[in-house]
Amino acid sequence: MGLSVKLADIAPCQKELKVEVPLDAVEAEFEAVYGELKKVARVPGFRVGAAPRDLLEQHHGDTAREQVLKRLVNRTLEEALSSHKGLDLIGRPEVTEVNFDPKKPLSYSARIEVAPKIPAGPYKKLKLTRPKMEVTEEQVAQVLSRLQEQQSQLKPVLESRAAEDGDYLLVDLTEQKQGASPVKRRDIVIQLNLQKDPEGFLRQLVGMTPGTERTIKLEKEKLLVAVSFKQLKLRELPKIDDAFAQTVGPFDTLEALKKSIRENVEQEAQRHQRRILEQAASERLLEGWLFDVPPSVVASQARRVLKDRAMDMMSQGVPASQVQEQAETLTEQAKLDALKQVKIFFILRQIAAAEALSATEEEVKARTQSLAAGMGVPVEQFERDLESRDLLDELVWGIVRSKVLDIIIREADIVEDSNKK
Repeated sequence: MGLSVKLADIAPCQKELKVEVPLDAVEAEFEAVYGELKKVARVPGFRVGAAPRDLLEQHHGDTAREQVLKRLVNRTLEEALSSHKGLDLIGRPEVTEVNFDPKKPLSYSARIEVAPKIPAGPYKKLKLTRPKMEVTEEQVAQVLSRLQEQQSQLKPVLESRAAEDGDYLLVDLTEQKQGASPVKRRDIVIQLNLQKDPEGFLRQLVGMTPGTERTIKLEKEKLLVAVSFKQLKLRELPKIDDAFAQTVGPFDTLEALKKSIRENVEQEAQRHQRRILEQAASERLLEGWLFDVPPSVVASQARRVLKDRAMDMMSQGVPASQVQEQAETLTEQAKLDALKQVKIFFILRQIAAAEALSATEEEVKARTQSLAAGMGVPVEQFERDLESRDLLDELVWGIVRSKVLDIIIREADIVEDSNKK
């Protein structure tokens, strides 16, 4: 086609293509487009397919120009990019500065982002610190205690006494907000946990006895709550013995349950060690590999980090208004975290290439089956979901990333830290 293509660096990881399409190519494309339009376009006074070119231009010129421009840019941009081998493109090119006149050559610019050129940095013999892994009887006892709590039951208190901290109250509630109809709720169980009572509602229930009523005013919500105390209850914990072990899983004895708990605690400790080592390895890599990264990738990752962080805060009970108040701080922190994450991605990708690491079909299949089983969905459905959401590449990268980190940690100079993390 005789394109004129010039490529220039305009910023780190950013280049600009200047493309000029010769006039004969522009004219040829118009001929092709008008030839197609003539077969289908309607022009007053002519049957379809019989209208002359000048009337087609008069009635359908805008449509023709739009199609010619779109076709030429798409085709020539692809040709221009392929003429410069080795461009590791990130995202889609942004076409700007289009100069289009049917009687002149077409010219435009395309701003593109490319993967950074990364100078080789150290990734073997990194000095890392690993927290000491130790499974104690105290940890086993804590898990047993949580299981005991889960298996506990609420039992009525037979003696007649007033409610106190730690009790459970079976109540009926009637909530009355100014200007609204009352809302009644029956057989609600309230725990008098005075350590978690920021509004002082629970403190006002202390001292009540079954069969009594009390109205409590919540100033902040401008709400009146009428409490009808029906029954006092206590949580009864089961005895931790062989019979208890049989109720929480496929265990014949308490010792078998304890053994399973120790194994689970040890596995979690190993996962914790791995996370600490991966984090430490990332910090060392960031210190030893210095390069620029594509701004659009960082911006995209920052938006993702910010969204995830806001969702985490709200899932923990932080009001949306409070999250919004911290928006500026959260945004700045998200940018810093995103920059680190993007740099680590390119570093690990470079190491993967140097070590010729990839994910095999068997590994991808095994990972897919494992994730599907964990989510309780059929493998076929999980695979369709991956494809529809374009997440297969992320799954593959997760496998490769683990292999890269395996090498880094295996080759590292690791010191055991006796302090618990």
